[in-house]
Order: sequence, then structure tokens, then C-alpha cells
Amino acid sequence: MEGKVIETYAIPIVDLFAGPGGLNEGFSSVRRQGERVFDVRLSVEKDTHAHKTLELRSFVRKFARNKVPKEYYDILKETSIPGRERLRQLLFESYPREALAAKEEAWLAELGATDFPSHLIDSRISKRLNNANHWVLIGGPPCQAYSLVGRSRVGGIDEEDHRVYLYKEYLRIIAAHHPSVFIMENVKGLLSARISEERVFDMMLRDLQNPSSVFPEITSPRYKIYSLATEATEFDLMGAPIYRKDKMYLIQAEKYGVPQKRHRVILLGIRDDIDVIPTTLNIREKACTLREVINDLPKIRSRLSRSFISSEIVDGKKKRHYRNMEDTSESWLQNVKGFRKEIIAWNGFATNYSDKDIKLPINDSGAEFVKCDTPSIENPLYEWYRDPQIDGACNHISRSHLLQDLKRYMFSSMFANVNNRFPKLEEFKKHSAMLLPDHKNVNSGKFADRFRVQMPDKPATTVTSHISKDGHYFIHYDADQCRSLTVREAARIQTFPDNYLFCGSRSAQYHQVGNAVPPYLAMQIGEIVLKIFEEIYNSSKK
Repeated sequence: MEGKVIETYAIPIVDLFAGPGGLNEGFSSVRRQGERVFDVRLSVEKDTHAHKTLELRSFVRKFARNKVPKEYYDILKETSIPGRERLRQLLFESYPREALAAKEEAWLAELGATDFPSHLIDSRISKRLNNANHWVLIGGPPCQAYSLVGRSRVGGIDEEDHRVYLYKEYLRIIAAHHPSVFIMENVKGLLSARISEERVFDMMLRDLQNPSSVFPEITSPRYKIYSLATEATEFDLMGAPIYRKDKMYLIQAEKYGVPQKRHRVILLGIRDDIDVIPTTLNIREKACTLREVINDLPKIRSRLSRSFISSEIVDGKKKRHYRNMEDTSESWLQNVKGFRKEIIAWNGFATNYSDKDIKLPINDSGAEFVKCDTPSIENPLYEWYRDPQIDGACNHISRSHLLQDLKRYMFSSMFANVNNRFPKLEEFKKHSAMLLPDHKNVNSGKFADRFRVQMPDKPATTVTSHISKDGHYFIHYDADQCRSLTVREAARIQTFPDNYLFCGSRSAQYHQVGNAVPPYLAMQIGEIVLKIFEEIYNSSKK
């Protein structure tokens, strides 16, 4: 049984270091007369789980709106991850034409690896572009090497870290294939990173403006690099824009309707022979808050994994002892009521709370699919998230937590509700030394914000890939739920539509969400790129 592959407006896109596809989802959401304007010809990703997510989403895009097969929604509504894999296989077998097109678009490959030499990458790109005169390159080279957190962990930029130079794989493709426009995204830490006293950002700008300076064996056009946040008012003798401050290249996502304080460097490059000055993103009057985008998702409880008993030093290393716990609704309710009663007793803290108010959520600890009515019409991104064929939320199951962490989460959420900010570790100690984790850095001052509640009436803090490790930086503001955010809540913060399914284990799902570019922001960037192409096409007709 085959569906019809829709014809697109056909501005070709190649997406490098694609992750789960946040950038190309945003570009694919740009429409005119109901039709997609951009055609993702190739998306390249090395992670197997993210690649599966890309491939499945590519499959969905092969169908017109409201024509996505029912079998896809069966996958969304499946409550087990192995069950999803079986249904995915059946879906691809039922629609072989669309499945083949998706497999050709989403490529599991590692740029810069010996198994994927340049000639192989170039051949695949050329085949997929099929001699297109104008096209767009998008992507974000791996950014962990430049991140402020990563640098603090290793004491600065490690020149031997291959990720430092992966942007040159992106640059080489610019040099070899001459995209009309490119979009490159990276972390804020790029602006302050240095290698051997040279600022990495200066080096990147210089290279992107003149790719042949790095690859002299390749004849490449030059590029003009623009900010998406600040309108260019000064130009050099070559006509390239001049920005007096590097922060002018910084995009603060919360200014553009994204419910998250995600600050990223995003560069827009235009080939030198194209005489177009791009517009900039439009700042929204009102920020979108966390409560507005996740409060309509089903309430669920946290799950229990184990309880900390004691620790000792063995051969110079700390050995911790734990007791495994049975995760039951009754055990959870008994423990959190006890925590609430104990916290209320601390110096009259949070007297507006009552342990009797805590009830077991109807949906217990959630599931890979929870039937419900969401999003709410009051959600400011209602139309963006909504798909009426889902009738629920997928990827909405709580993670398992250490019992002692549940007490810390409850305290943090209650404290934030009373004080309109999350507590620092010194305030944990002030109320009860038992709240402090058994960690060597607990008194160092380096991790004073180790347990961070996401404030409901503000945009969330940046969702990062670290959310796959633990939920300490992503505690839900509702103390009654006593947990960290689910994958679906993190996906809402990142503005992925509700029908966007993340493949792989729960840890892999979190990792994909944290590494992504918010699609809603990418859509707005796509609108700017479309205006550039409209000027290109209009000038060619004169």
C-alpha cells in the first residue's frame, strides 16, 4: 500500500550534524499555499538513535498534511519501546516508496571519520542535490568542546579534541559545493573560546568568509556573514557587513517565542555573488513561559529506583552503598507525604503546604504514551504543537530517582514556590544537613545550583544533553509531582511538535532533545532564508 509523495516548492537543503532534526523540522515547516517551501535532500547524523528519529520524521514528510498513515499514529500510541520498533518495521514495509525516500534522505554517517572520506561525502551530496543552482546548507558542528561547562571540566579548550576542528568539515563542504546560503549554529561559549591565544570565533569568521584560505586546492566563492539578531548598518570595502560586538551574532531564543533561555551563536552566510541583505528575526512582545507550554500535560509521579544507605573510603576511593527499592504507587505516596510533613516542620517553612493535599496522579508515573486532551487552547503554541490525530502525549514517562533526591526535589519545588527562585546548596544545609548529597564537591561552591527548579512563569533554562544523565537541573515546579521533566516536557520546551517521536531508549531520547535546535526558532530562520531566495528568483527574471 503506497501513499503519494508530495511535490515540494523544492529549495534543496543539506543538513549536517543533524541530531534529531530540529533545524530541518523548522525549515520544513515553512509553507506557501499549504506546500512546503524547503526540500530536505540530505540529513547527516552519526548517532544511531538520532538517525532513526531523522529517518522516521523524513518518512512523515513524504505525505501531505492530514494524509500521514494511521500506522504512524499507532507507533506514537505504542507504550513499549520494543513494540515501537516492530510497528516501525511494519510501517516501512507497508509504504516502501516513502520508506526508501526517507532512507535516502537520512544518512547514518560520521563527518571527519576515516570510514567516510571526503570523496564519499561529496558524491552523496552531489547526487542528492542533482545539479541544483541554488540550495541551503544548515547544521551545527559538535559544540561540546566550546561549551562553558565542558571547558570548566577540562580546564579550557583541548587542542587535541577533534571536535574543535569539526567545523572545518562543514567549511570544506561549503568550499566544494557552493551553497547559496548557509546557517551554522553553535554554543555561546564559542565567543570566548581560545586556542593558543587565538579566538576561535575570529578564526571561524575568517574561514567562513573565505573557505579557500583553508582549502587552497578548492576554488570556492567568498561569503558574507550576517547576524540574525542585529541589522547590518556598516559594510567593508568588499561589501561584507561589520558588527562591532561579537554578541550581535548571539540569538536569545526566548525573545522569539521559544519558552527557553537558550542562547546560541547562529551565523547566516550568503554567497558573495548574491546581492541580498537579509532581514532579522522579529522580537516578540511577550515571552512564552514554561507553565504555558507544559502545564496542560498529564500530571504524573516520579518513580523510585534505590535508596542511599552509607558510604566509605575503600582504597582511596569513595564507595557508596544503596538499597534497591520496589517502585509502587503506595510506596511513592507514603514517602513523599513523609517528606512533605518533614519539610513543613522545618522552622515553619512553607506553611501554605499540607501533606494531606498530595494525591496519586491518575496517570501514575506516565508511559511512552498517555491518552489525554493536549495541548490546551490557552497554550500560546497550540497550533504549533497540536496534531488532533494523537489524542495524547508520547514520550511522557517519569525517570527513576534516588529516594533521597525525591526529598531534595520536593524541598526545591516548595522553596521555589515560596521564594520565586530555586534554592542554593547552602540553603539546603540551612534547613537540614540531611538534604545535602554525598558528593565531594558539595562544599566547594562549584555546584551551588546543583538542584535547579524550572520556574513556571518564566522561560525555562537551557535544555542540554546533560538532561540524559540526571534531572537535577530540570526539576518540575509542581512539588506534588516531585520529579524532573519528562522527555515530552523537554521537547515542548524545545518546541518540537507533539507528533514528533524520539526513537531509542529514554536516555537516548533525552540526549536528542537536549542537543537539538528549537524547530520553532528554525522555522523563523527559514522564513528569512526564503526571503533571500525570493529576491534571488525575482532578480533572475529581470
